[in-house]
Amino acid sequence: MSNRRAILSGLVLLAIGATVSADAQPLGRDTQTSSSCQIGTIKKGASGKQCDVPIPQSCKVAINTTTNTHWADIEKSSGISCRFDSKLTDWKTRITGTCGACQARQCSAKFTVYFDCPQPDSKSPKAP
Repeated sequence: MSNRRAILSGLVLLAIGATVSADAQPLGRDTQTSSSCQIGTIKKGASGKQCDVPIPQSCKVAINTTTNTHWADIEKSSGISCRFDSKLTDWKTRITGTCGACQARQCSAKFTVYFDCPQPDSKSPKAP
């Protein structure tokens, strides 16, 4: 039974590692990338935790064409509610994720935002 558990744990960790790594993907003239921030080890009863998602230089937040909203995701443990703070977030210069009180023994959250970034112009001369 412990071998089965070890194999299952290994597969879960492998899957998590595959979802966390984000490679830039070309989208026509733009490249897509993601950026995230994480709030870890929130103890039971603690609230008011927040983090700022870094915005890559010269990139803009991608729009989810299905929902016509900013393309963003929140992964969180059970026992906590999290959101992008509408008062602190303008989606251009600052993106802030915030969480309420942790109701479980320990909570965590990860805020991910996807961006469209211009590809470097390969025709322009390179600086010496």
